[in-house]
Formats: sequence, structure tokens, C-alpha cells
Amino acid sequence: MLRLFALMSALLLVAPAHAVELGDDGLHKTDWQRDTFLDLRDDLAEANAEGKRLLIMFEQRGCIYCTRMHEEVFPDPKIAALLRDTYFVVQMNLFGDIDVTDFDGT
Repeated sequence: MLRLFALMSALLLVAPAHAVELGDDGLHKTDWQRDTFLDLRDDLAEANAEGKRLLIMFEQRGCIYCTRMHEEVFPDPKIAALLRDTYFVVQMNLFGDIDVTDFDGT
């Protein structure tokens, strides 16, 4: 039994980081990110209605820093809870082709 426990512990130490879901756009997807029409005026109004702050995350496909954040930082239960409870998170693709409406309507 002790050997089994030692083997399981060793496997956990060498296992890769948490697998994070990738969307069709190649960006990481989490349950606390909002899927919106990217009209920042509406997003801000919805965030305010929920008593949250608007947080815009700019990411790009293949970014090693984005991957590391999604695999090592965001899975931390305290950080995930903070993001979920305090912020209205909108993800934007740094090199995406989806139109975004700014706060002034342009």
C-alpha cells in the first residue's frame, strides 16, 4: 500500500499542468470569462448591474505567457473565485477579426 501511495505521489509531481480548454480561436476558455457581443458600453453596464468591475483581458493564440497564466495561476481556487466574484471578464483576441464597439460607440 505504501508503494502505491509513493507511486501515485510521484505521478502527481511529474504530471503536466491542468489541461485548459482552447476555443476555435485558439484562446483559452474559462467559466468565468463572459461571451459577449463585444460592445464595451453594454459590457460595462452589465458589469455595473452585477456590482462588478469590467476587466478586459487581451490574449493571443500561442502566447506562452497566456498559457502559463491559464495553467498555473487561474486554476488556483482563490484566484478563480476572486475573478468570478469581483470582475466581469471579457476576453479579446489581440489579433482577432471580430469587431469591437468602444465606449464612445465607434
